[in-house]
Amino acid sequence: MDKSAALLDEAADGGDVEAQFALGLLNLLGRGVDRNLGEALKLFRLAAEQGDAQAEILKGVAAEQLAREQIATRDMEEAAAVAMEDAMRRRKFPKPRIVKSS
Repeated sequence: MDKSAALLDEAADGGDVEAQFALGLLNLLGRGVDRNLGEALKLFRLAAEQGDAQAEILKGVAAEQLAREQIATRDMEEAAAVAMEDAMRRRKFPKPRIVKSS
């Protein structure tokens, strides 16, 4: 699979529309290469510009998945920031200890 991806990469760089589509699909699915939605979107866009109808459809799929991934990442970063602020606040104002009377 790695060898196929390397050969497709070479052909895609040369402008081969079928290679662009196939490599875009590998990037979209993470087969033979690390999943890379940005690269998949780029390759589908190149193939679609040359008239590949399936690439036009999958370009939209890749864009939608990339947007969802970016939103999820942003949400996680925001949640981490809130948790960090809360932890820092608690350090400044520790929870009071209950003293038992003797």
